[in-house]
Amino acid sequence: MTIKSVYMFTDLEGAAGIDDWDPRHRDDGAQARGVADRAEMQRLLTGEVNAAAQGCFDAGAEEVLICDAHGAGRTILVEELISGVTIARGTNRPMWLLGIAPRFGALVQVSMHAMAGTPVGCLAHTQSQGFIYRLNGREVGEMEQAAYLAGDLGIPWVFTSGDVHACREAASWVPGLVTAPVKTGLGLNCAIHLAPVDARKLIRERIQEALRKAGEIKPLVLPSPCVLEVQKVEPWPAQIKAGAERVDAFTLRYTGASAWQVLHHHFYGKPDLPLPE
Repeated sequence: MTIKSVYMFTDLEGAAGIDDWDPRHRDDGAQARGVADRAEMQRLLTGEVNAAAQGCFDAGAEEVLICDAHGAGRTILVEELISGVTIARGTNRPMWLLGIAPRFGALVQVSMHAMAGTPVGCLAHTQSQGFIYRLNGREVGEMEQAAYLAGDLGIPWVFTSGDVHACREAASWVPGLVTAPVKTGLGLNCAIHLAPVDARKLIRERIQEALRKAGEIKPLVLPSPCVLEVQKVEPWPAQIKAGAERVDAFTLRYTGASAWQVLHHHFYGKPDLPLPE
């Protein structure tokens, strides 16, 4: 079975060559050093995204929609993207997986990091540092959250590239998922990296394998009711989202019929956001 439409979810921290945080919030983020540091990160990410997209096309895909999902919302260098892709990006996003729809036959994830607390995971975090997320009692990272959202639309998660620790995490969730480890984390801000040219070659090759196997992989779907708990290092403020339950000073709970409901409740205050058609 040839997958015709591919949804690509991207982050920044998992790209080869990146072992420091996005400098946009640094004191020098708007100065020459900060701008130069971020430009390098954008080039490295865009190179991996292009490699992944080309691999999708090589495997027979006719549509590749890229979600620029890193927090800044504008991290991929659009004018350097290869022909044939589309990209969803920007700030004040109405939902997480912009443009996702049931027509997509596979979810691929590029430049990913491991969840918060992963020993020696390079730039490991979940949304930001200081949070723990659990779905139906199991701790999840950003990769799994995205995969559950796609899974509610019947879309399987078939590929991840990034830190080897992220790749191992992904493979532990989905039997048959294909990975492309482009660096080995040695600590939060330290890793052994493949040369970008080699990382891109690996991604392009492995993603083709993943799309060939996509029909064998089942979407990640949680049974109903679905419970999301978000634990914070510091106490939550007195004002919380309507419908959320305060378990204790540090933990909020959301209950709904699906991961789609509870995740959009927490992040966007939209528990009734309809599934795309």
